[in-house]
Order: sequence, then C-alpha cells, then structure tokens
Amino acid sequence: MDPASLGIGVVSVVLQTYKAVTSAYDVYLSVRDFPSTYRELRTAFMVEKYRLEQWGDQMLSGVQQKTVHEPQHNMAVWKLFQAVFDAMWAAFQESNKTLEDYGHIVGVPESGDMSDLELLESMQISVTSPKKRSILGLARTIKFVLRDKKKMEALVRELCYWNDSLDKMTSRLEQESAARRRRVHFSTGNVDELQLLQAAAALLRHQDLEKMASARTVIEKGYSNEIPSQPPDGRIAQSDATVPSAESDFRLEMDQLDWHGLPFMTDQLRATATYRGEGIIVDWRLCRDDTWRRQNPKAFRQRTENLTRVLNSDLRALDVAVLHCIGYLDQSSTVTGYAFKAPPGVTPGQKPITLNQLLTKPSMKSSDVPDLGDRFELAKVLANTVFEILNIGWLHKNIRESSWPKEAVEDDNDLTSAEPKNVLFWPKKGTRDEWDLSKPYLVGFDISRPNQPGEMSEKPLADPDDDIYRHPQYRAAHSHPFLPSFDIYSLGIMLFEIGTWRNVGYQGAHRPSRPNLETHKSDPHFIEKIVMNGPVMDLKRHMGAKYRDAVMACLGGEFDAIWGSERTFESREGRLQYFQAEVQRKVVDAIAVCSA
Repeated sequence: MDPASLGIGVVSVVLQTYKAVTSAYDVYLSVRDFPSTYRELRTAFMVEKYRLEQWGDQMLSGVQQKTVHEPQHNMAVWKLFQAVFDAMWAAFQESNKTLEDYGHIVGVPESGDMSDLELLESMQISVTSPKKRSILGLARTIKFVLRDKKKMEALVRELCYWNDSLDKMTSRLEQESAARRRRVHFSTGNVDELQLLQAAAALLRHQDLEKMASARTVIEKGYSNEIPSQPPDGRIAQSDATVPSAESDFRLEMDQLDWHGLPFMTDQLRATATYRGEGIIVDWRLCRDDTWRRQNPKAFRQRTENLTRVLNSDLRALDVAVLHCIGYLDQSSTVTGYAFKAPPGVTPGQKPITLNQLLTKPSMKSSDVPDLGDRFELAKVLANTVFEILNIGWLHKNIRESSWPKEAVEDDNDLTSAEPKNVLFWPKKGTRDEWDLSKPYLVGFDISRPNQPGEMSEKPLADPDDDIYRHPQYRAAHSHPFLPSFDIYSLGIMLFEIGTWRNVGYQGAHRPSRPNLETHKSDPHFIEKIVMNGPVMDLKRHMGAKYRDAVMACLGGEFDAIWGSERTFESREGRLQYFQAEVQRKVVDAIAVCSA
C-alpha cells in the first residue's frame, strides 16, 4: 500500500475515534437534573471533556497535515494517539454500552428505593435505535451508571489518566498554557458552580483548578457580605463600628508579635517581627483619607478579612508569587497592617530588597544588570501573578515600584524617608546580598478590592513618581473607575523596566545623554510620550520581538477597548474571560516562551 494512503487511513481512524469519545462525553453531560450528590461528577466530566477538546484543537489539526504529507515520519505518533483514544472508548463502553444502544437520557430522578420498572417509568428516554435487549437490562445499566457513585468516579478518574497521557505528548510550556486557559474557562462568579468545580478538581487532583475555585469562592462570598453601613442621612458611622468582632480568625494584636525595633518606624513602612518562632513582615496600609472606611466599616472589615483569607490560602499551584498572609493588625483607626510569613529559609529579621532599589542602584555598571535569562524568569513570574490575581476576581490597583509620597507620612513618627515598594526579593540561601530574582513577591495590597460592579476602595495617594505606574484614566481627581486593564498597564511598565533594567522615571548617571524628565512625570501621557515613542522599540534588541510586543500590548490600550462600550458580551463574566484570554495570548504566553 502507498505510504501516503496508509497515513491518510490512520488519520481517518484516529479522528473518528476521537469524535466517538467526545460524543460519549456528551451522553453523560446531556443528563439533566443530576441527583445533588452527583453534580460534582458532572462537573468532573465537563473538565475532562474540555481538556480533551483543548488537546484536540492544539494537536490534531497541525499534526494531521504533517502526517498526510509525511506519513512515514509520524505514523508512530498517530498510532499512539489511537491507542489512547481506544482506551478511552473502552472505558466508556464498559459503563455506557447500553446507554449508547438505547438512546439518550434527558432526565434522571432521585431513585430512592424504586424498582427497575418504577425508575424507568419515571424517566424520559428518547429511544434512537433499540437493539434486542431486555428493557429491564436498560434500567439496570442506568442504575449501574448513575446510582453507583464509585463506578462513576472510577470512570472519570480513568478518563483523567488518559488525558494526562495525552498532555505528556506536549511540551511543558504547552501544558502550562493549556492549564491557564482551563482556569480562565472555568472561573466564574457563581458560587455554586465554583464549589462544584472545587469538589470535582479535588477528585481529579487538579490542584490548580481546586485552588482557583477555592480562592474565588472566598472573594465572591465576601463580596456578597460587604454591606454598606453608611447611615441613611449620610452621617459617618461611629468609629467603634470599625472594631472587628472577637470571632475573627485572622485578627492579630500588636503585642502578639515580637517586633524587631519599633513596629511602625521602619525604613520602608514595613516592619519585621517574629511570631511563634517564624520571621514576619508587616505591610502597613496607610490611609491618608479614611472617609470611605469610616462610612463603610463593615465592608472595609469584611474586605480586610477576605483578602487575608485569600492570601492565607496555599496558592502555589497557581504559581502566584505572593507571601503567605497569617493575619492583620490595627495600628490605629487609619492604619491596618497585613502580616506575612517570610519565605522559607529566611532568617527572622532579615530585610528584603525591592525591585526599585535594584533598578536605581547608584553608579550602576553593566555587571550589575542581571543575565537575560534571569530577567526573563522574573518577568514570567510577575506576569503570571498579576494574571492569576485578576482571574480569581481581585484587582491589585497598586502595582508600582516608586516611592511613597513623603507628604503622606505622619511627621510624629519620623517616617519622612519611607519608601515602600511592591516587589520584594530575599537573598539566596546561604548568602547575604545575592538576591534571588527567580523568587519575587508581589505585595502592596493597600487599596486592592474585588472586581465587582459598584465596588469602591480608597484612591491611591497622588505623587508623580507613583502616577507613572498608573493608567492615564486613573490619575485625575475624577478618574475612571478601576478596570482590570489598568493593572495590566501597570504590569507593562514594570516589564519595560525589567527589560531595560532601569526605573522608568529615574535618570541615573549611567544614561547622561537622556534629558531629565522630572517635570514630565505629572503628565498623564508620560509613558506614551517618553516610552512608547522610542525606548520601547529598543526592547527588541535587548529582549526580543515577543517580549517587546507583550510590553506594547500592555501599554498600547488594546486591552482597554475590551471594556469599552463598542464591544458587546452576553455577560460581564464573558467579557472578563475574553479579556483574560487575550492577556494570556498576548502577554503571559508570549513572555513564557522567551528564553536566553
């Protein structure tokens, strides 16, 4: 036989089997009104079907063409595909053969102690092409499939195993990208669906989906509990209403921590302490205008609790570079602090360095610039972290690497040199000043909030150095309500800084030919005029075209258009999913493939 004809024949069989397997999934997913104890299993089938279709979209179309034209080089691959699909089909056949023969179930009641005939009579069954088999046999098979939860669990676990096998035929980067797309696809504001997804993901051991669903459930439940407490006449609520109840799981008292020096008098408005033998860093939330929190004390306290609970979760499966939060403290009526564990291996009291300190090092030499590979890894971690924070339904609102405005600091605490930055590094294990750039930690959740319509939080403190990192529409006194694309804009500026290894608004001695741009920092279009019209194009020479295009996508406004009125979506959730998919494609995945 002609090798080309043989290749086409194998391709045809594989595609037919693939379609048969996806149709078998549909048999289960078309069963409506699952008993309550089975609903998470239906979600599990949805997850595995989506995984299979993801893989098919990625692999079958491209490989098919190669096989048709070069069958001798790809026959082994297609035979491997066929073996996996055959195994999937056999698993379905084992528990679904009779359903396939007799038709399509469109309703499954709670069976209780019904007999086979009673169960069958209470169902609506559309018979397509019945075979010569007993009607009682059909009822028994339906009971076998739908009543025996363990057998259904075994089936979906086996399908998960074979999907894992297919995933292993792709590269690590392709697997990571597919996992991100799944998290976007299944992220929702519906708490019931999130809880089903969490249970299904736990059954299938998809830790990333489980943790994503868990974190977003906390946020969505917390949002529903944020009840504005401003009196009807507009008077500000009594200040004692801001005191949390004794039932709080995360409230810490100041005297519970063994402070290293004064707790609210550090060089970065961050304090270090020891708590139960572990190193702690406290990130203070200084609010110059506390009107909002005094008008909405319950909402503010609930939000503080919710964010603490989310950051207390184990988010490692999402590759989110945030510290583990153990609780919060109230230093005063206007100052709240989030207490974080220092990374494993850090000596208690050891202070981190900020990205801004690295970027503005005096008399920087070429040897001070990290290797290209290290900068790529840093960019990948930060891009993924911002992406995942948005995907769980939270807005950071404060992604920056500049200084805290000096006028915002209380004089009686002598904090005029305070300069908090929001990307931290600790030294590599066994060293004192060799900073581990592969492990950045994003902090500074000062004014963060849920990404929900009508939500509000404090406005950021205005300062030219900070405003550089903020979207032009979020700078003015009457700024546009914060959008997810504004966080991506701020990320883009940090990605630009990592690529050039230089603070975007800092004029150091190592670039004497550039003019001093201090007077331009207050211009809302500073980035557009100074960065987009020239320097950003240099990134191709230093970081490659993919990296440059990712930065330009962040800063060019194309993600803002998704939230504009000219685009229509069926729901806000659909808009957010489309936005996340575009950010993943143009930024996160684009940077993920960059390498030195």
